[in-house]
Amino acid sequence: MTQSAWPNSRGKMGWTQSEEDLLYQQICRARETGQPLKQAFESIASLTGRKPNSIRNYYYAKVKEGLFAPCDARSAFTPFSQQEIDTLLETVLHAQAEGMSVRGITLKMGQGDKKAMLRYQNKYRSMVKHNPDAIYAAIERLKNKGLSTYDPYSEPRVHKAGRKPGSHKKATFDETLIELGAQLKQIEGVDANMLLQQLVRLASLAGQKQA
Repeated sequence: MTQSAWPNSRGKMGWTQSEEDLLYQQICRARETGQPLKQAFESIASLTGRKPNSIRNYYYAKVKEGLFAPCDARSAFTPFSQQEIDTLLETVLHAQAEGMSVRGITLKMGQGDKKAMLRYQNKYRSMVKHNPDAIYAAIERLKNKGLSTYDPYSEPRVHKAGRKPGSHKKATFDETLIELGAQLKQIEGVDANMLLQQLVRLASLAGQKQA
């Protein structure tokens, strides 16, 4: 695989599945051969055009979130396949439209296992924050199937039992986007979905520059 495999990596807002697979392979290879992880990060940087420090930060952030378990012995982290991502998004978006919370949905998907729940939950939230195109693609697939769907950028958040909308808790970035989307939809002539997608991309780019 050569650097040309990701010609636009520097301009991407989030990681592709191919890049995550490459990260998995390089990290595991480094651990198996006893090489420092720094060397793996530099190798990935040369292949993708991303900065080694950015790659390092991404890897450790995902390990902390429980999405990527370290490749010690047989406990290699398991990246999501594209089919898993599509299924996850459709399942969560449809269930949210039926009134379930993300935590409740992902706990059910993980069959009560909290580690599995966190893996699903963190991946879903990461996709919402960094990959709005995938979210809207999943929404369209659900609509084409005649199923109800939830728009996380413009519809009221599904709250957990006992937590009321309008709580004194400081609004999160996602909640701010939801409120903004609702307001934009009331303005005639404004493509609210398109504008929100651009705002999410800008916010993601700003976060990557800070990393």
